[in-house]
Parts: sequence; C-alpha cells; structure tokens
Amino acid sequence: MTGILAQPAAVVIALAAALCFAFANVIQQRVASRLPTTSAFDTGVLLRLARKPLWLFGFAAIIVSISLQAAALGLGRLVLIEPILASSLLVALALSAWAERRGMRAGEWTAALATFAGLAVFLVASAPTGGQATAGTLQLGLATAGAFGIAGLAALIAVKLSAVRRALVLGIGGGAAAGVPDALTKTVAFLAGARPLAVFADPRLYLLAFVGLTAYTMQQNGYRAAGLAAFLPAFAVFDPVVGSVLGLFVYHERLGGGPVRTSLEVLAAMAATWGIVRLACLSATVTVVGQARPRRIRRAVTAAEAAAAAVVKLAVHAPVVEVGVPAPAIEQMPPQIAPLRVARD
Repeated sequence: MTGILAQPAAVVIALAAALCFAFANVIQQRVASRLPTTSAFDTGVLLRLARKPLWLFGFAAIIVSISLQAAALGLGRLVLIEPILASSLLVALALSAWAERRGMRAGEWTAALATFAGLAVFLVASAPTGGQATAGTLQLGLATAGAFGIAGLAALIAVKLSAVRRALVLGIGGGAAAGVPDALTKTVAFLAGARPLAVFADPRLYLLAFVGLTAYTMQQNGYRAAGLAAFLPAFAVFDPVVGSVLGLFVYHERLGGGPVRTSLEVLAAMAATWGIVRLACLSATVTVVGQARPRRIRRAVTAAEAAAAAVVKLAVHAPVVEVGVPAPAIEQMPPQIAPLRVARD
C-alpha cells in the first residue's frame, strides 16, 4: 500500500501490534507467576512453560504482534510507529490491573505515563540516520557476549533480592539483553532477503537464536517474580535504548545533533527512570496489600482451630460429674453412653 493511505494504515496496524503484544505479556505473566518452582531463577523455565497451553497461546500472540510490527514499519515512518508500539506498556499495565480485578491508582497511571512518554520522546528525539545495512560477525558476537554477561550478572544479583526487586533487576538485565536481538535481526533480515538459503550457514543467525532465548528466559523469570508493573517498564525501556546504542556503535548510525535533541533525550531518560522506579515501588505496595488479607485469614483460621482444639481437650479431660441416677436407670442406658461412667447415688 502506498500513497496517502499508507501512514493511516501503518498507524492502525501498529496499534493492533501493540494490543497483541500487551495481551501476550499479560497472559504469559499470569501463567509464569503460577509456575511451581523452588528456585528464584529457573534456567529451564521456557521448557516448563511450553507445556502450558495458555502460555503457548500468549506466545502465538507475540508472533502475530511481531508480524504486525514488521508490516507497520514497512508502511510507516519509524518516528511515527515506534511510539505507538511503545504504548503497549500502558495497555499491558491496564490489562494486568483489570485481570487482577482492581483499578489502576492515580499514582500508577502517572508513573506509567511518565515511563511511556519518556520512552516515546527518547525514540523520536534519538531517531538515527545513515549507517550500514549489516554488521560484522565479530562485532555482533561481542555484543552477544556482553548481553549474556549482563543477563548472567542480573540473574546472580536477583536471586538475593525480594520478589519485586528481583523483577526490577531482571527487567533491567533482560531489557539490556533484548536490545541485542534487535541489532542481530537487522543483519539477519538483510541476509535472508539477499541470500535466503545461505543465511542458515551464517553464524549470526545462531547468535540471534542464542541471545533471543537468553532474553526470553530473563523475561519469563521476571514474570514469575512479581507483578507486571515491577518487571515490564524496565524491560520495555532498556530494550530500545540498548538497540539504539548498538545502532550507533555497530551500524555506525548518526543521531541528530543540537542542544534541543540532547536536552529532550536527557529529560526523557529521567522521566522514564522515575516511572520505572515508581511503578516498582507501587507494585511492592500492591503485593503487600494483596498478601495481607490471606495472612489475616490464615491467622483467624489458626486461632479458630486452636480454640476448637482447646474445647475438645477440655471435654475429654473434664472431671467426672456425679449425678443422682437410680441403678435400674443406669442398667437401661444405651451402650453408646456406657463409657461415660456416671456415678450412682
């Protein structure tokens, strides 16, 4: 599609892609959070989740979202499409709150909007130009090694933290790792278009698969740790930021200069950082409130059980009560009452 209808069509397709991605995130987070495990970080989480039909449905939604993103980027301008795709963060947080049968509070909306606005402004202000179509295997290999190192360090730190902080750290590490597949995808897509069969002999395809699985493992472990608001904002911000940095250093792209762009990028980064931290703090509050009621119920049940046990114990060990009952009446008592040893007059 070309001409005057191309940009509106690209916007509609990008919105559909954002909705699919948000829907997939909410589904996969709910499935992953219920996955029984004894470890804080599960390296085999993808194999276990792949047995869950609902999680696979979310994975299919991600594939649809990626396809729609590619179509939107093929029709529309990058500076128009990228912020629309970033809006999936807001949609995902709203859907997650709805799935938990609660409304998003004003503070959550403010923090979510700050994160989204910071990300959108950063993407628009730092839109690179120029550059080359592919990057060398050595450069992308070093980027992959760096992503794996960051992901491993984040995982080691995360296992020592509380659930919400663990989700935040995994979101940072996972987002940083997820930026590398973006850089690899640019090269692999170009090679696949130029040499469809030869791409399978290129090591960069397998680097993409390796780092993609690493980032996805981080993502699902982040979903296991805490609510979506604790993990997704950091992941959603660090992914494009790292991809943009790799575009500068690996693909030799250029950013538009000038003090206005630089100021906008700094302010956008500050707004996104504040939103990420604020959402993580609010997620911790929601988690504590959500867990308080079950704890109160458990305490009440325990107290009731203790009281019932005390009554039973008192009844069993109570002293024998002497009552005046004639002997013939005692002899005529049913056998069920025989153990009570009623004393005679």
